[in-house]
Amino acid sequence: HGPDSVHSWLTAGACAFSGFFALAPLRSFGVLFVAIMQEFGVNREEASWTLMILGGARVLSGLLAGPLAHRFTTRPVLLFGSVVSAGGVMLAYFAENIWTLHVTLGIVHGFGSGIVYAMNPVLISEHFVKHQTLATGVCFAGSTLGSFVFPKLIEKLIAYYGFQGAMLVFGALILNAAAFSLFLRQPRWLRRCDTSVESLITVESTDHKSSSQLPYIIPIFPDAASKDPQGVQSVQAVTLRKKRDRSSVLSGLDVLRIPMLYLVMYSAVAFNLGYDCYNSLLVDFAVDRGIEQSSAVTMTSLSSLADLVGRLGLPVIADRQLLKRRTMMAMVLALVGVMYVVMPLCRDYGSLFALASAVAFLLGSGVVLFPVILVECVGLDRIAMATGLLTALSATFSFAKPSLIGYFRDTRGSYDLLFVACGSVAISTSLAWVVVDVILRKRRSTWTLDTTGAGKAEAVSGKFCSPRIVYVGDGKYLETRRSRASSTMTVLY
Repeated sequence: HGPDSVHSWLTAGACAFSGFFALAPLRSFGVLFVAIMQEFGVNREEASWTLMILGGARVLSGLLAGPLAHRFTTRPVLLFGSVVSAGGVMLAYFAENIWTLHVTLGIVHGFGSGIVYAMNPVLISEHFVKHQTLATGVCFAGSTLGSFVFPKLIEKLIAYYGFQGAMLVFGALILNAAAFSLFLRQPRWLRRCDTSVESLITVESTDHKSSSQLPYIIPIFPDAASKDPQGVQSVQAVTLRKKRDRSSVLSGLDVLRIPMLYLVMYSAVAFNLGYDCYNSLLVDFAVDRGIEQSSAVTMTSLSSLADLVGRLGLPVIADRQLLKRRTMMAMVLALVGVMYVVMPLCRDYGSLFALASAVAFLLGSGVVLFPVILVECVGLDRIAMATGLLTALSATFSFAKPSLIGYFRDTRGSYDLLFVACGSVAISTSLAWVVVDVILRKRRSTWTLDTTGAGKAEAVSGKFCSPRIVYVGDGKYLETRRSRASSTMTVLY
């Protein structure tokens, strides 16, 4: 057991299968969108409300999931979310009108699936150090595999059992997410320990003109430490934490003082705008282009393979530090924005399939990047609260999407301008990342661990680092995972 161990990878696999089942309706909503219009005889705006309520409930559940995981652990929260996610879909069996469907498939299922979606990355960030980005890709690969399996499965279930019967069977399948949630545990190296020593983080700027020290608490595990009074040289795994009460929910709100969090929030809103429109409208968009519905569903399933490549391929580049994650975020947002703008030019199956595959690859890459960048910005101790706030913010914008879809398709007769708008927002967001990257490249610092026992009085406010884990793998090297955040706030201990 330890960071990046076999047990950690088993945890990543369990998270993947949990997401595979719990997020299946959202990944299949292109098929469900058309089925809802046919089953209940509603227009596109009314049908899209189910998806947007689902999306809104999914992200609003972060308001509850974040504080609960901050107070307890992620395992019971995940188990609760998995059961609620399945229950909402099974309750759709009783839906006789669109309003009942809004409550069951929208609110109830969305609330449960949102908890699973928000908490899985938290577990990954707790279990991984060196390969965190790749592990995040494995975690989110589960929902991508769901895009490959479930759209055609739902199409067959609806044809055989009808819409309501299909929802009952579908919900029973989703209940498997609870089984995989039972495997998940908080890593023991992050649990509170009675024995601890106080150390400091020495901050030295690259121009060697200034340095400062910030106090942290290093829990040292009795079975890992030797008799060496310096301790750190022979500790198998230690966690660096800021001295604060983790049990307090309100203490997690200090994450709002980190400026980079607001850029990540804005980027997530822009990214999710295009993601939701693409995910829910691709089948209907293809049908508008004269493509048969069955072929459009097949195209959606096959393009999800490109999504999987993006979720697993980009992490390799990120973990090897071939490109900075900020640079990759700017590139992903810019490229996916261009793809959205070009999408209205596709008029046949071949060109639309090629473009859909490219968009899926970029969306998969972006989904993996967001949780990792969020950890870098706020640190491990605040990640549960930050994830909850981030997903909750996205909910406020979800409820405007049905009106946008209805305006562009039902009023103007085409999705073309909607995709152009999504692309323009994504491109503008990428420019913000370019500006931030240029600024941060000029403000670098070097961080080293100091165990000399200097006093707290030397701690200063300003630019600081939130180190996560110092890990001595075989006693021959010391590896650290660092998060740097520029801030003007006063650092309190």
